[in-house]
Amino acid sequence: MATNFNYSNLEVGFTNNPSGLAGTGRFAFMDGAHFIVNASSQFEGDWIVSGGAGFQAPINGFVDIHGDARIYSVKFPEDDKHDFGELAYGVNVGVRAWVMPQIEATAIVGQVAFDSDDTRSVVELGGRFHSTDALSIGILYRANGLYKEQFYSNVRFEF
Repeated sequence: MATNFNYSNLEVGFTNNPSGLAGTGRFAFMDGAHFIVNASSQFEGDWIVSGGAGFQAPINGFVDIHGDARIYSVKFPEDDKHDFGELAYGVNVGVRAWVMPQIEATAIVGQVAFDSDDTRSVVELGGRFHSTDALSIGILYRANGLYKEQFYSNVRFEF
């Protein structure tokens, strides 16, 4: 059974409190697997850049489970010790569900680990309106342990 959602897309968005920009690209390279790259910054000498591979699978006709494993480069604002950022690794798992025609709900949990003594939790909850098969807009609440809690508004282009 094919997945209920497209896992080949480009997403561009912005965050508030603190404000910043972010982008994510996903490319499904086979049934049930995709590559993912992500970059975000508040433009205060900071960044979060990650890349890795993930999986996706349907649970039923309306819900998919997905996850990924990534390598991160993280530079926090006012971090003078790491010119090129700190390396970390992370894993995430989430669900995407159709709650109404054209309306999707999503939830993600995971962890980003810098070392055995410094692990940050990832929690994201949100929704998405699919205006067409190729375009959707979304909003997420992020409490990801890397930046403060924030809202992320975005537009996603499916291909």
